Amino acid sequence: MAPFMSSGSIQRGFTYIGLLMMIAVSGIGLAALGEAWHTASQREKEKELLFAGGQIQAAITRYYQQTPSPIKQYPAKLEDLLLDKRGPKPQHHLRRIYIDPMTASRNWGLIKEQERIVGVYSRSNARPFKQDGFDEAQQAFSGAESYRDWEFMAKPGID
Repeated sequence: MAPFMSSGSIQRGFTYIGLLMMIAVSGIGLAALGEAWHTASQREKEKELLFAGGQIQAAITRYYQQTPSPIKQYPAKLEDLLLDKRGPKPQHHLRRIYIDPMTASRNWGLIKEQERIVGVYSRSNARPFKQDGFDEAQQAFSGAESYRDWEFMAKPGID
């Protein structure tokens, strides 16, 4: 006949199972928390991208509009936006070259016409969380497959 287990060993078995269940539930909770943090972080980076891209877009537009000669031109490189010496008084169209928050680099994708920069875009291939609800000026970003599709192009008629 098999010996009976003491009530102390049965209780230790239930405590062990309870501890395993608590660890499993904690792991699931931490995984959910990590996913929520990642989503919040990416949404914040999207806001930063919209701001930085908009600043560069506005600077390119100003550079074009404030060309001192009758033949308007876009900048040849982004650094031209920092200190524009084309006129009698140097101009600062942009305070600094912003970092692309999606790639964490200053290496923006450049949209060019005749070797001049008319716009920028992020080099990230990630799919944006934000798919709609853009400002009127950014309606073209709706439904984008990647951040590369968010093109911040100069708008010479608008300041």
